[in-house]
Amino acid sequence: MGTRPALALIAVMAAGAPVVAHAQDGLVVQPAVPQGFNRDRNVSVASRPRPDYTPTGVRVGGLMFFPRLETNAGATSNAYLTQRNETAAPYISIEPSLRVASIWSRHSLQVNASGLARNYIGESRRNERQWNLGTVGEVELGRAITVTGEASASQSFENQFSGEVDSNVAALSRFRRDFVSIRPEYTSGRVRAFLLADYADFRFAPVRLSDGTLRSQENRNRHVSRLTGQFEYARTPSISLFGQLGYVGTTFDGNVVGVDALSSDAARAVVGLNVDLAGRARGTIGVGYSNRDYRAASFDSVGGVIAEVQVDLFPTERFTISTGARRTIEDATFGNVTPRPFWDNRLTLGGDYELLNNLILSADGQYALQNFINEDRTNSTYRLASRARYLISRRMTLEGSLSYAKRDSRGAQAGTNNAGEGRIEAGLTYHM
Repeated sequence: MGTRPALALIAVMAAGAPVVAHAQDGLVVQPAVPQGFNRDRNVSVASRPRPDYTPTGVRVGGLMFFPRLETNAGATSNAYLTQRNETAAPYISIEPSLRVASIWSRHSLQVNASGLARNYIGESRRNERQWNLGTVGEVELGRAITVTGEASASQSFENQFSGEVDSNVAALSRFRRDFVSIRPEYTSGRVRAFLLADYADFRFAPVRLSDGTLRSQENRNRHVSRLTGQFEYARTPSISLFGQLGYVGTTFDGNVVGVDALSSDAARAVVGLNVDLAGRARGTIGVGYSNRDYRAASFDSVGGVIAEVQVDLFPTERFTISTGARRTIEDATFGNVTPRPFWDNRLTLGGDYELLNNLILSADGQYALQNFINEDRTNSTYRLASRARYLISRRMTLEGSLSYAKRDSRGAQAGTNNAGEGRIEAGLTYHM
């Protein structure tokens, strides 16, 4: 085996190690470009390679196969996230997955496939079925240019405390997402520049209500096209400055009368810096302005200052602290044909501690404040969670978690949108 394939194999095996999954933040459409501030000077506790416990996978030619089967059992205190008449329910789940990664000396390819079946005992209306199939490939065009392409299809469920819909609706909401993107990138000396184009199509399934009837979410179906360009200059080996321009076009399907009024064009400009200080910290800070212009002339555009901060701290090799903040403009889209924009403000704080080489303890907290622009309504949400992951062997991982989340909605148009939920879960994962 040549040197570069050998290094690639080591990297792929390290990437195959399980990491603690953090909760999704509730946005259906995620920010276009997460900042690549990791310069390999700092390795977090969750992603650190552990050779004695890293799954070896199965090699077939120039590809590595990593099958995995995760099983879980748990309970929720409020399955439907209702404000009154809360329904507690135990659940069990099974999640098979497969990751295939190349170990070629040049170029790269990765394919991921997974499925999730979670059954709530006695509450079949709450059962969850998810699946995902995706691939990412990178082609090297000389030393300075790479082109990365991605395609995926998935069926997912919404974050139950999202600002896009009420909690009791989000608990039952499922959507199909088809996604493609391409990103050419140029890197030479201190300069890095890229252009990212992506397209996503969203299809929302009907919500089954308590009386058995179905409520359509067809008015939420939409296409999102984005184009983002960024130029980055390394001021020092540890600090780089960047500027970013982006466009987002959101087009709602015309199958529901009047829903096209929600279609919009948005532009954003952001400047910031990336920092990576060996053994201390890494992170990105970006501040800018975003403006969303609705295509229907009868609705005013909305705009304002946006910001995103993400910082990882490394007090010791065995302790990693992660913190973040974000302010963006989003839209509530359930049951309405007029724009309902809101400011989504989020704070996160978490930590991973390596108590033993094969025992990782984690905790995190999240807070979100959603201020609706054209109505008297404010949502505040917080979530606290703790997890423990015990690596039994290369083949087996044992995990357990506790969490509690609550949303409080205030204002004349808040409705009955307050809900809280506690969860406890334990699971066993088998790796090959």
